[in-house]
Amino acid sequence: MDLYVNGEYQSVDIGYVKEIKESSVVFIVKDGEVEIDVDPVTLDVIKTICMADEEALIPLDMETNSVILDGEPTK
Repeated sequence: MDLYVNGEYQSVDIGYVKEIKESSVVFIVKDGEVEIDVDPVTLDVIKTICMADEEALIPLDMETNSVILDGEPTK
């Protein structure tokens, strides 16, 4: 998936939430599973997204092992 993140073009992976832990989230991605540590605000946002849509795809930066919540789709 391609997004603009902080004004720059970036190709990101996407994943389904498998499990939400106390301070991390386990995602299912194309190559298997990955667990990413997140801050409390990001954790709350992911919980909210999952409550609204259990099958939501979340953009991930696998190079930095982080969740991207502020990206905009490229045209």
